[in-house]
Amino acid sequence: MNYGEKIKAVRNSLGMTQQKFSEFTDISISTLKKVESGVSNPNIAVIEKIIAKEELFKYSFWLLSERSEPKLGQISPLDVDQIDTSGLHNINVNDRDEVNRPTPIFKNKDKKHIELPFYEISASAGVGLLAEVEERPKTISFEPHWLRNEIGVCPNNVFLMLVDGDSMQPTLKNGSMIMVNRDVDNLSDGVYVMRHDNNLLVKRLQMLPGGIIRVKSDNTMYDPWEITKSQLDGEELALIGRVVWTGQKM
Repeated sequence: MNYGEKIKAVRNSLGMTQQKFSEFTDISISTLKKVESGVSNPNIAVIEKIIAKEELFKYSFWLLSERSEPKLGQISPLDVDQIDTSGLHNINVNDRDEVNRPTPIFKNKDKKHIELPFYEISASAGVGLLAEVEERPKTISFEPHWLRNEIGVCPNNVFLMLVDGDSMQPTLKNGSMIMVNRDVDNLSDGVYVMRHDNNLLVKRLQMLPGGIIRVKSDNTMYDPWEITKSQLDGEELALIGRVVWTGQKM
C-alpha cells in the first residue's frame, strides 16, 4: 500500500470524512485529498500529526513499515479482529453528526466473517418515509475480504437497510436490501441515501455544472428535482451515504 492508501485506511478506522479528519489532525483538506488520491506523498510532518493523536498512535508501526506488533499495542487498521466494537449506537436521521460516526462491527465466532448492522428501517424510493430505529440492530454476516476488495469499502463505514417504494425500479425493487457506505467525500454520479426533513430517501444524484445536483428516480413516472451542493449539509437536507451493493429477489 502507498501512504495515501494507508492514511485513508486510518481515517476510515475512525469513520471520519476527509473534512472531519482534516480538522481532527490539523492536516489541511487540500493536502489530505492530494495524499489520499495519490497525487502527492505526505511529508514527515503529516505523518507526525497523525501519530501524535492518542487514538492513532497504535498505527505508528504500520504507517511507517506496514508491520504490526499487537503485543506492543501496535496494530493495523485493516485488521478487522482488532477493531473496537464498543459503543453501539442508533441511527438518528435528525442528528447531522450521526452520519460521520463509525458503524459498529460484530465479530462472528468463526472469525472469518463480520456482522454488519442491519437496521430494519426503510429508505423510501417513493415520496419519503419517517425512519423509526431500533435500540439494537440485527446483523448479517459478510466476509471482510469481499467487502474491501470486491465492493471497495471499509467495513467500519457501512450498514444495511431496506428500500421502500417503486420510484427506483427497475434498479431497486420495493423491499430490496441495500448496503450504504458513509464515506462519501468525493461526490459523483450514483445512488445515495439522503435525509429530507425527517424522511430517508434513496435517489440517483447527477452532478451538473455550477454545483447543481439533479435528484432523479430511475422510474420515469417520478419527476426529477434539483438542489445545490451547499444544501446537502443543511438543516432540511443531509447526505447519509452512497449505495454500494444491493440484494433483492428476482
